[in-house]
Amino acid sequence: MILCTHAIVGGAVASLFPSHPTLVAFAGFASHFVLDAIPHWDYPLQAVSIGADANNRDLRLDRRLIYDLMLIGFDACAGLAIAIWLFATPATIGAIALGGFMAMLPDALQFAHSLYPREPLKSLQRFHQWIHSNRKLSWPAGVSSQALFAAIVSAIVIVVG
Repeated sequence: MILCTHAIVGGAVASLFPSHPTLVAFAGFASHFVLDAIPHWDYPLQAVSIGADANNRDLRLDRRLIYDLMLIGFDACAGLAIAIWLFATPATIGAIALGGFMAMLPDALQFAHSLYPREPLKSLQRFHQWIHSNRKLSWPAGVSSQALFAAIVSAIVIVVG
């Protein structure tokens, strides 16, 4: 899943119990793995590797890395902004941001594992790879399904909440 989808779902889940930050953090983090188990599309990165054999220890600051960082940053910020826009009130903005951030964190930890392949990141990476769907969708179907899924989860939470 793209980070935007993770952040929106994490924010949606956080909106259900915003006064319990520990639960928000745990639920947001756990939601990442639930979403990754669903077949989806991931955008290709040019310089950064994510996955079982990722090794980013020789990254060089070049055009490809800057492009990847800008794409990842935009994706993450857009997701957090949408989650906050959809679910936050002045009193709950911190909880919604926490839920969205924690929902995206496992992908950042995959990158950290590629730099430092030791425990506890090693076990988390193994679990992440195990839960991750092996079925990849094409670009149009994958993007559409993620947008639809985020919309459905958001609608359910808005109606329930």
